[in-house]
Amino acid sequence: MPTYSGIGAYAAYLPAYALAGNSLEGAAPRRGGPIRSVAAFDEDAVTMAVEALRDLAARAPGGDRLVLATTSAPYDGKTSAGIVHAALGLAPGVAAVDLHGDRAGATALDLVMRTGALAAVSDMRTPRSGAPDELAHGDAAAAFAPGDGAAVVLAHAGQTVEVLDRWRLPGERHEHVWDERFTASVLVAAAKDAARRALADAGLESVDHVVVASPNARAAATLRRAFGGSGADAEVERLTGHTGAAHLGLLLAATLDAAEPGQTILALSAAEGADAFVLRVGDGVRAARAGRPVREQLAAREHLAYGRYLRWRGLLEVQGPARPAAPAPAAPPMYRRAAWKYRLEGAHCGSCGGITTPPGKACAACGDVAEQPRTVSLRDQVATVVSVTRDRLTTMPEAEVAIVVADVAVEGSRGGRLTAYATDVAPGAITVGMTMRPTFRRLWSTDAIHNYFWKLRPWKATNDD
Repeated sequence: MPTYSGIGAYAAYLPAYALAGNSLEGAAPRRGGPIRSVAAFDEDAVTMAVEALRDLAARAPGGDRLVLATTSAPYDGKTSAGIVHAALGLAPGVAAVDLHGDRAGATALDLVMRTGALAAVSDMRTPRSGAPDELAHGDAAAAFAPGDGAAVVLAHAGQTVEVLDRWRLPGERHEHVWDERFTASVLVAAAKDAARRALADAGLESVDHVVVASPNARAAATLRRAFGGSGADAEVERLTGHTGAAHLGLLLAATLDAAEPGQTILALSAAEGADAFVLRVGDGVRAARAGRPVREQLAAREHLAYGRYLRWRGLLEVQGPARPAAPAPAAPPMYRRAAWKYRLEGAHCGSCGGITTPPGKACAACGDVAEQPRTVSLRDQVATVVSVTRDRLTTMPEAEVAIVVADVAVEGSRGGRLTAYATDVAPGAITVGMTMRPTFRRLWSTDAIHNYFWKLRPWKATNDD
């Protein structure tokens, strides 16, 4: 029998955008209707995983495995977790592993507690435009580290069922869905069995919080009623949509945000079978959260127009500017410059204390030359804007983007200067003196190669940061 521990730390990431209506005629969204979380045009499962993990990885205990669970990996046949590994600057000895499928999120959570892995669950959902359930899907990420500060696992039970519920063939973008009335009956039976076994193993008849994640909305509603759920998880789902492999982790993170030490949680996933976790909230749950609470992120989102969403997802083809396509990156320079490209490391001058970006032998401030200068990462530092350039001939799916020059303060140095694209903010809203923070994004994709690098987004420190 495996030895279970629990969750030592956790984090959730919601993109800065939401979509409340999908009418091309501009009809007003239905009051109290579903709202889906929307990743920006420069985000994907990899970049959202980095955002969820970036604050968590610094406090997580050293493990030997990083797991990324998703149904929307940006590459087939190439490990996406390796990109996350590089962006976080993890040790080379830490293995990076992908998990795929709707059940992958529950499996990743199990691996955190079973093997001590560091896990990110991250997904982007893109139904067909105008589909009846288009707003019932969303984009999000969550991350978990092993330990017992946030929660201790009392029991786990699972059941595998082969049923054709949702699927997508290689090369297809949109899912096929079987009649949910049939698949709901199969998933509900599997989930009830798993939950009852887990509760029995934990010696409990009821719990304080019930979390249900299922791509089948009918099954999820039935299971919440069966186990006495308050509906708090359903309300979060209404405001985000079902976020694929990330959904169980997202709902669990939202529940941990509000739960009190000593309370119990039934976390139930009904996807390609079922997984049931019974947890007791740890005494250190408040300190265990990295980043901002889920509901705080929900309240801070900007609402998108439907046409803009369609452009971002490539579902609406529009005429771009009359300029050449962005060049594709090449493997040798990406490998050789990994410290700059993935970890955003600058060269620290031993003479004047300045930081040069991109890193080089010669200091940009004093001109001193060092054969092997010390490097320092800027990815977690706060930058202050000193100038803004607005580009209206961008190849990105926006009318204009902003390129900012910012001063980055680094403790123990004179700091440095960073030039980067801005994101999650209108170009006209950027002002000199605005504080921003690096965020890992996808610049563009050319010749089947995704070009990842760091951008800057507005930042305001809180007590949770």
